[in-house]
This record gives sequence, C-alpha cells and structure tokens, in this order.
Amino acid sequence: MIINTRPLLFEPAMQLKLFGHDVVTAPTLTPRPVPWPVSALDGIDALVVTSQVAVKCLEQFPVSRDLPVFAVGPSTAAASLEAGFNEVTNGGGTAEKLLHTIDTAAFKRGLYLSARQVSRDLAHDRPSRIKRQIIYDMTPAQSLPDLVINMITSGQRVVVPFYSPRAFQVFESLIAHHGLGAHISQATAIAIHHRIFEAQTLSWGQIHVAAAPDGEGMIEALKTAA
Repeated sequence: MIINTRPLLFEPAMQLKLFGHDVVTAPTLTPRPVPWPVSALDGIDALVVTSQVAVKCLEQFPVSRDLPVFAVGPSTAAASLEAGFNEVTNGGGTAEKLLHTIDTAAFKRGLYLSARQVSRDLAHDRPSRIKRQIIYDMTPAQSLPDLVINMITSGQRVVVPFYSPRAFQVFESLIAHHGLGAHISQATAIAIHHRIFEAQTLSWGQIHVAAAPDGEGMIEALKTAA
C-alpha cells in the first residue's frame, strides 16, 4: 500500500503510473494561492516553474500565455501546455538540469514562480537571470485520515514517498501526534533526494533514496518497494 503525501493534483498521474498498486492520498501539505503584484512581470521575458502547483495557481492571474515557460520536468511542462502556454521547455527533470537549460536559453530575465518555502531557490543560484516571486503557500495538515492511521497500525506493508524535506517533517510530526511512532518502524520511506532525511526523527523500517532525483526515479523506487 502506498500513501501519497502530495496534493490531490498529483493523484491521477500517480495512480496511472503505479497501475496495479493501491494508492491512498493523504496530503501533508495543501497549496493555497497568495496575492502577488502584476508589476512583478515588468521586464520579465520568461517564466520558470518547478511545480505543477505553481502552474495551477497561475490560472488565477493575468499572465500572458505567450511568455516562454521553463519547467523543471515533463509533468510540469505538460501542465504548462495544458494551461495554455505556447512555448514550453522541459528542463530535464531536476533543478540542476533546469539551471543548465536556463544557462543556454536566450531570455534576459526570468520570473521564478514558487511556494513560500522551497528546498532550493533558483533565484539564489542565478541572481542575474532569475527573480523569485512567491505565488502560493503550502499549509500543513493537522491530522492524518482515519484510513491512513488504520493502515499504519494494521501491520500491512506501507510505503510513503516524499518530495520535499518539509513534507517529510510534517508527516513525521503527524505520526508523533497520533502516537504511531512504534508502528512506523514497519513502514518504508522513499525520498526523491537524500536531503529529505537529514532531519529524520523517527525509526522507520526502511528508508530509500530514488536512484534518479526526478518523477520517474520515484515511480521506479515505489514500484520496487511496494
């Protein structure tokens, strides 16, 4: 059984790619758009996005669909095309590859549309090319669904993927909140990169890091673990 801790936005794609595996969605973080000034687009000739959530939040703002979009990977690129953007570049699946793509791109000034808290600030990496604009918050869950609690306490094999250090920290805090620390020793945690486990506080049965730090790497790790 796989517990998907990402927002519901990602559930259809995960269900499709993990066909044959049971997936229960229990988001640890829920996106909430925040107001941002249209003036942030002044002097901008490209957009940079590292999340499908960011693309979804753009639907509520008057952003020209003629601006080229540089997306972190195939899923975010597909979401950008679906949102009506005419020119979309797939950055290759990781932040590092996206930055290399940006280094050879022709735009002068890109706007990085992000959550308030990010594991890596691309504007910090490329300050002369990229400006960051916060367009959404990720609100932490206050509890776990009863279904997830029952899964964890039942002793069945449970695999939980994590895509950010904050999501992992929130999930562990919820496990502690519900008094499930002893039961998590039978579960497996999978991270998209090793930094996610740096603040680990609980004794998981197993922890694994995806061989490739991208969506496909996570899917393969989940299939193997589940």
